[in-house]
Amino acid sequence: MSYVLDGVTYYTVRFLNYAGTDLLGTVDVPEGGDATPYAPEPEEFENMVFIGWNRDITNIVNDKTVRPLYHNLYTVIFMNHDGTAALSTQTVEQTYDAVPPEPEVVSGKTFVEWDTDYTNVQSDLTINPVYEVTGFTVRFLNYAEDDLLSVQYVDKGGDAIPPTPEKIKGMIFLGWSSSYRNIDSDRTLKPLYREIPPSPVLKFYAPADDNSSGDLIKSYRAVNSCSIVQKLSGECTIDVSLLTRTTEGYVDVNSRLELDGLVFYITGLKKNISGGICYTQFTGEHITYILNNDEYKVTAFEQSGTVKSILETLLMGTPFNVGIVDIEDEVTLRINKECTRRAAIMQLLALAKGEIEYYGYTIGIRGHVGNETPIDIVKKASVQDISFSYSVSDKTTNYEISLYKKGSLELGDELIVAFKPMAIQTESRIVGMDWNPFNHKEVRITIGAYIPTLNDSLYEYINAAQNIRDTTAKYTVEFGEMIGNGTFYFTRAYHDRPYFHIHTNDGSEGVITLNRSGGSEFGSYVGATLSGVDTTTSTLLVFYCTVPTDEE
Repeated sequence: MSYVLDGVTYYTVRFLNYAGTDLLGTVDVPEGGDATPYAPEPEEFENMVFIGWNRDITNIVNDKTVRPLYHNLYTVIFMNHDGTAALSTQTVEQTYDAVPPEPEVVSGKTFVEWDTDYTNVQSDLTINPVYEVTGFTVRFLNYAEDDLLSVQYVDKGGDAIPPTPEKIKGMIFLGWSSSYRNIDSDRTLKPLYREIPPSPVLKFYAPADDNSSGDLIKSYRAVNSCSIVQKLSGECTIDVSLLTRTTEGYVDVNSRLELDGLVFYITGLKKNISGGICYTQFTGEHITYILNNDEYKVTAFEQSGTVKSILETLLMGTPFNVGIVDIEDEVTLRINKECTRRAAIMQLLALAKGEIEYYGYTIGIRGHVGNETPIDIVKKASVQDISFSYSVSDKTTNYEISLYKKGSLELGDELIVAFKPMAIQTESRIVGMDWNPFNHKEVRITIGAYIPTLNDSLYEYINAAQNIRDTTAKYTVEFGEMIGNGTFYFTRAYHDRPYFHIHTNDGSEGVITLNRSGGSEFGSYVGATLSGVDTTTSTLLVFYCTVPTDEE
């Protein structure tokens, strides 16, 4: 109880136990004094921590009775990604926050959050990490399905890059057992092949959704006439005439035709009835000619690297796989004039000084197709006729030879041509073949020189700058100022890859990513995204642009 001593009033502070049933002690404190230094030791309890007294004991102005206050101690467990072990176990005082550990790095997944709030803890907690699947494993099997050609980790929604399929004798490659694009799960893909019949058979197939061969439409084992023309330059066409009971009604333009290990698509049909006899004539081009279609057009393209890596990009989004590429050189392919995907591939072929090789639905680029060991054509093959011509303009001599059988001769084979009656003694290559698979007597080969030619019209150099406001300007400067990170859009789209310069007011180094129409490697350039600077950074952006899309 309060009392006065020497003119000073003292007050009594009574300290009860936690249950309020017993007295821990009393302290007499002068008015305005602090009882804290004289407070008794509070009780100790398991999983509880003393946090103070229930009333202020620092400025005593009256008698007080106080009781101790406690917080519970809780166990907070942060689990690993699969819930099998704890990453962190913590004892956290009630109302306090737990400290989350560094989440595990999990292949194919990105950490998003912890599934339970770990702030202001009020109970024991077991907290699990939440991950978002960001990638998957794509496995490509070999032909025998007993080994892997490729294993790739692919981001969610991304595309895998198919490996070069094996070349199997007597078979042609058609594609893969499932899609390798827009990956949303782990996948194992098997290569699909079709046997080449031992005897010639015309087999027509419907086009599939991905432009490859779909269901079988019709087969023919006999023809009225047939001619396949193939050249080292990449040209490959077919012309077939059938004698049918009725006009052919199954096959239509764009149908796929497989014959003699080659795949064509039908580009023309001619039907007629004469004297009660029905004829149907088909003309077709090699299946790779579908890359001339509008859906595969290129408006802008620039890539440096190996020939194979550039070919992989050019075949992206098409039904074709990269075949054998045995040229190791690195090249730069630039295109700023609208062209077909096939024209872009032929430009790459010329840059690499290579030769195109077809194998089913693959396109390869070889340093040399065909046999490199010279064959004496007169001795090894049944030559029926031989002729030659000389071109003054390019100073080349070409020979045409008619054979009784094509045999094992292939496009690109090196040959020795020795024919004394015409004073011919030369070594050259097969640069063209024309044969009828249904009649071994109809075989003609062209022998001569082949040099791939660059197409100078696919890339235009512009040097003279013009006003950006001039809609006919070919070379302009796009510029602007940006605060923080963001995207800068050009006044119009450009075929050519812009060069750029940036300057920041704080000396930081920003990162520029050029944006393309539709996000495609073949789209025109429409702007750029700046990243890596502070929110207050002022950046001057200058882009040097040539060849706008509206320039023809």
